Amino acid sequence: MKDEADFQWLKKHAKNEITIKRINAFEKKWKSVMSEGRIFKSKRHIQLNIGGYKIWLREGGGCSSMDTYTEIFKYNRHMLHQEFCGETDKVIVDAGANEGYYTLKIKQNNPKCRVLAIEPNPLAFKILKKNIDTNKLKNVQLINKMLGHKCGKTSFELVDEISAIGSRNIQKRPWLEESRIKKIIVWGITLCKLCQEYELKTIDILKLDVEGDEMEILISAKNFVRNIRKIVVEYHSKELRKELIKFLTKNDFKLVHEERGVCGDLYFINALL
Repeated sequence: MKDEADFQWLKKHAKNEITIKRINAFEKKWKSVMSEGRIFKSKRHIQLNIGGYKIWLREGGGCSSMDTYTEIFKYNRHMLHQEFCGETDKVIVDAGANEGYYTLKIKQNNPKCRVLAIEPNPLAFKILKKNIDTNKLKNVQLINKMLGHKCGKTSFELVDEISAIGSRNIQKRPWLEESRIKKIIVWGITLCKLCQEYELKTIDILKLDVEGDEMEILISAKNFVRNIRKIVVEYHSKELRKELIKFLTKNDFKLVHEERGVCGDLYFINALL
């Protein structure tokens, strides 16, 4: 999976000159980030008119947002298997919704489906809400909580300028200085409690992109997992990949597609539904 923005592709899909101008500015910043390690801290919200949507993002985190947008809208991240495009599905849970790009793409594929978008990072959640509201998407429920193994207050780590990175314990990266990681308190919710509160008897697609908490979420919901038709889950280590495959295949899921590498998505379909 590509992990960086394709600025030429982004400009090709821009709908007006101001969007092209802003993408050019992000491209210039991205080069500074890559060559000099510069950090841009502006929290100002700006809008891009691109593809079929008006997209909000934070100016300081725009490079990261463009990376994620490119991954999902150009390279179909989380949707590389035909059964995971959402076109005929009714209920989709987007855990680790970030600024909303997966939810936007799913609703583009199937405007009638119901989406529950869960995002604990308060900075990302503000953008997520603006993206859903601005584009007047219906039947999308936004939940500013962390999907995890317990309910109640819990610690959460984030990086201001990179909304795509966040979890209970952010994984170490050679380029990420520890001083940039902030710890906050958020409200946690289990998958079982989520389904109870929002009256979900079944889930058609569960998308998990939660940077390390995947197994805890699934184990805590082991009595509900059988009611999920499809799961696409991102792994960040070979050990986690093995644990996910072992747990889900033991619970009657079939691995139908995977991205091989240090990290990537695993696609599972429930063999009993």
